[in-house]
Amino acid sequence: MTVVAESPLDRLLDLSCTEIERRAALAAPSPSVFDSGASAFRSALGSATTVPVPKRTVPVTQHLAGIGASALALAVHEAAPELSWVASPRTTDGGSDVALAPINDVRDLGSLTCGLMLLAPNAVYPEHSHPPQEVYLPIAGGGSWRYGGQANFRVLANDALVYNNPGDIHSVVADDEPLLALYILWP
Repeated sequence: MTVVAESPLDRLLDLSCTEIERRAALAAPSPSVFDSGASAFRSALGSATTVPVPKRTVPVTQHLAGIGASALALAVHEAAPELSWVASPRTTDGGSDVALAPINDVRDLGSLTCGLMLLAPNAVYPEHSHPPQEVYLPIAGGGSWRYGGQANFRVLANDALVYNNPGDIHSVVADDEPLLALYILWP
């Protein structure tokens, strides 16, 4: 019997899902929306298949060297050869300050959308909204987040998750360090 080794990207995704589950248990007042996202994520990972895609990169990925040494940050570094980075369609910077690594480009996750968002220091991911609900798992760096239907930007506590209801306007502004977060959107 041949055992197929789990790829670094698969390990990153599993570790991210476990971290969402852990942080959801800490969420107040109710972790239920985070549990829903973690459950959808875990289910999608269970049936994910690899999609071949050429590796792409953009200038902001130079900041990946500065994302720290947490378990999640190290997993991102290990998975880097499997990631394909693109400029965000919500910006006009060509990937010099903001980029996405859409996981759906390299893994078929069904109806779940997943990816990494990277912002250069002091960069802004523009305000936007979309129909699916969404969870962000901050991995590295800090900043101010607009989320959850609120009009103001807030600094997150350590171990926080960000939840957006369908249609919530949301955004993030990085502080003086690069900001990296995983996002999942599900119906």
